Amino acid sequence: MPSPSSKPQAKNRGGRRRPRSYTPLSDALNHPLTFVDTELSEGIQRHSLIGLLRAAIHRRRRADGEPLPNVLCALLVWPLLKVKSLHCFCAELCQILAGHVSVLYDFLGREDINWRGLSSDLARRVFQDNEIGGRSQRAFVVDDTSKARAGRKVQGTSCYYDHTEGRTRKGHQVLQLGMAGEKGFLPVEAPIVMGEKCAIDKPKDKPFHDQRSSAARDLRRAREQTKQQLFRDMLQRALRAGWSAKYVLADAWFGCKENIGCCLENKLVGIFQMKRGNLAYQYQGRRSTASQLYAKVQRRMQPKNRQARYKTASLTVRINLETEARQPERWVEVRLVFSAPVRASSADMWVLFLCTDVTLSDAKILEVYALRWSIEVYFKEIKQNLGFLKEQSGRYQLAYASVHLAALRYLLLFEAMLRSGQLTYGEIRDRESGRLQALTYAALLWQLFRALIEGALEGLIKDLGRKVVRRVLIAIDQTVEGFLNDALQMSPEQVSVQLKAEHLGYL
Repeated sequence: MPSPSSKPQAKNRGGRRRPRSYTPLSDALNHPLTFVDTELSEGIQRHSLIGLLRAAIHRRRRADGEPLPNVLCALLVWPLLKVKSLHCFCAELCQILAGHVSVLYDFLGREDINWRGLSSDLARRVFQDNEIGGRSQRAFVVDDTSKARAGRKVQGTSCYYDHTEGRTRKGHQVLQLGMAGEKGFLPVEAPIVMGEKCAIDKPKDKPFHDQRSSAARDLRRAREQTKQQLFRDMLQRALRAGWSAKYVLADAWFGCKENIGCCLENKLVGIFQMKRGNLAYQYQGRRSTASQLYAKVQRRMQPKNRQARYKTASLTVRINLETEARQPERWVEVRLVFSAPVRASSADMWVLFLCTDVTLSDAKILEVYALRWSIEVYFKEIKQNLGFLKEQSGRYQLAYASVHLAALRYLLLFEAMLRSGQLTYGEIRDRESGRLQALTYAALLWQLFRALIEGALEGLIKDLGRKVVRRVLIAIDQTVEGFLNDALQMSPEQVSVQLKAEHLGYL
């Protein structure tokens, strides 16, 4: 990243050079007459996000005078402007340097920034400063999501099965651990995963100059470990970092003996949806599979009331958590809950849930498991609105940064929702998007008009002198900025009145 003193210069029609801004949008946000009090900028200041970013940069590679506030602000806000990609954002705001390379892409490609650590630190601060529910109402949730990415030069991709399309795709897989509560969802940690059997890049490929960087370590870990191992490692790190909850929730892909044992070892209540495989459960002295146990309870499954859409039945069974055949068996009691639609089109439409706490009722188990849906809402939000893996580059480092920048955007907006107390997350996101889009449109429109005016005044320099023309431009700038602020209701007085009306419930 070049220092501010080495900013590229742009020539005007008279041959005179003027400095080009790294981030015109964040410069506009910092202008005293515009939205310096947006939720995003307040969240950045409240949590000292610039300080966390400096701490996430390798100490030996820090450069004094780097425009970190401007660059970080631009990286965080571009998806809220509804542009298709970061490339479109850079082109639209005239940030393409040397014709094709963007300052923002250069910053995302840096290997000395620990984006995962930055995202985790901010998530922990938001968790500590806000109440999303009591410990007995919170749960760790794990799931994976994917983004199709084609091309031989796209790094860190693997093969995965797409349930919506019913076929195998190639792309990036992301494993997400989060905290779900009655007030919402907080993303804790999210590595890109790729198994050895389905990894597309060859192990000999070295996309990093520094193999000791955090992204390089994460890529090696993703190749060497399975999703189940990565999940358990993330859970252990979260507990050591001070995260606390009563439950662990996961779908059938994570319902295995190792994960069940991990929950018991950490005194957490694990609730997993289980597969109908050959896993043996001990019931009444005999070993049976899930399908065999369902045949025993199918006839006595009853809905809770006449309006209920599902009927349930449960059994207390024992399961051996030992995975090595030569090791002593480790039997523990668990509760199995079978659930099926009241009006099922097929007798085979049933699911199985396993709970490590045998004292919980069927209704409580299903009620707690419903918290898992919050991670699906989070995936939809970051994919559709927060720029998740939308950077147009095949480098693993940019994908690594993109995943965690999406989490940073979500965390800042989610905390704004908690602090407002009245608006939902979607309302906060839409309000900020509208503000930023109006501000950007006004700034771009004025830049066009100013270029035309400046070009017309260049012919008067010989008659009036350069100082007089410069004063005329400054006067025009001040007048037009005031007009745009008033026209778009962005003056301090109008913002104050608007916020007051909103607080009283008139807006």
